Amino acid sequence: MFNGNLVRENPLLFLYETVVHNENDMEKILIGLILLSTCLGSGQNRSPEDWTENDMAQYAKLKELAGYVYQKKKTEISKDSLFKNYVYFDNVLNDTDKERRERRAVQFDTLFYYFRKTVDSIGLENLDAKPVRFYKGHKIYEPFDKEKSEHETIGGEKMYARDENVFAYYKKNDPENPLGVLLFEPESDKLAAWIMLNQGGYRYFLTFNLF
Repeated sequence: MFNGNLVRENPLLFLYETVVHNENDMEKILIGLILLSTCLGSGQNRSPEDWTENDMAQYAKLKELAGYVYQKKKTEISKDSLFKNYVYFDNVLNDTDKERRERRAVQFDTLFYYFRKTVDSIGLENLDAKPVRFYKGHKIYEPFDKEKSEHETIGGEKMYARDENVFAYYKKNDPENPLGVLLFEPESDKLAAWIMLNQGGYRYFLTFNLF
């Protein structure tokens, strides 16, 4: 599934320790080189230097969430666990309007089905993701491209979605063709939105404070 090397220590440290502590052990040095080559080669231009701390935390959170819901029935998934650990739902849970809070909780089930369906259909081992900024020039980046935006506010400012805290997900065997985008809440690194709406050509994420 996801490239676990991005949430582990830099493989360069492994190589350094191998060389320092085993100067005469050529076999272990070669193993270190092989591991380093494998880690960097499988990263698809995603070395840790290209990622922010938020990127790595959000990637780890997505990895955990996908593993938690994969091939599970709705009844096998705890909402308490979802909201506590993986999905940003705080603004709804803290809503003092009980009727609205309960209505949104019901709507969550419908919307979250699409995320679960995506994970199940692609397959845990074939699903991966990286920050959408790495797809500049690809069609999937158009909603985030200020220069290509054809929509303006009443004040004349261009309307476009921000690419911070946004990941594009794709099939591991076809990384050049992302399938969709995911928005994360920057403070908690939880998943905040997984559906992007198109209103007259202007695209934006469907978050729970919109209804």
